[in-house]
Amino acid sequence: MPDLFDVVHAALSRLPTLPGSFNPWTQANDDDAHGNGPARRLAHLRAHAARPGLRLVLIGEAAGYQGCRVSGIPFTSEALLIDGSIPGIAATPRLSTRPKPWSEPSARVVWRTLHAQRLAESTFLWNAFPLHPHAPGEPLSNRTPTRGELALGESVLAALRMALPDAVLAAVGNKSSEALTRLGYSHVALRHPAYGGVTEFAAGVERLAATLR
Repeated sequence: MPDLFDVVHAALSRLPTLPGSFNPWTQANDDDAHGNGPARRLAHLRAHAARPGLRLVLIGEAAGYQGCRVSGIPFTSEALLIDGSIPGIAATPRLSTRPKPWSEPSARVVWRTLHAQRLAESTFLWNAFPLHPHAPGEPLSNRTPTRGELALGESVLAALRMALPDAVLAAVGNKSSEALTRLGYSHVALRHPAYGGVTEFAAGVERLAATLR
């Protein structure tokens, strides 16, 4: 079976540089702390992918400015890494120079739910569009990825599926579900925890966990 990190990294490296999008694994943030940057974020992604026994893949819409843009792992914030809440990664020092660590509400909900359902160790997190799409001139913002951006992300999803052919796929939100449907991949559709969806997301993961036990 191909190495998950190598396959995903190779697919990421083939993505073009896109205006209005930030690549966490090749670009630096203005507020990156000393020692953080593309290389550290790649190391985080490698550690996230290297865990044995991955049997579930949660796929969101796109990287966000409060999470993956800084951490290098989807649905994962600086605050969670500092807390040591992420399996396979030791508690980290500060990743940014802002007064408070970046914290993403959806990231905390996702990891809290995975831990509660005993799925944290066996889940890989990804996004339909792996880069961070932002508004023009506003790097610290999130926008919905375009159809073209999502189409580019499908090549990475296909590589991920090749590396984890037997894992259960779960789409977090409509955009990721649509991307998986276009690829012809069977998947579980979950409500995104944002905008009042926390309870429905948690219930969906609980039902999914029951099928995996």
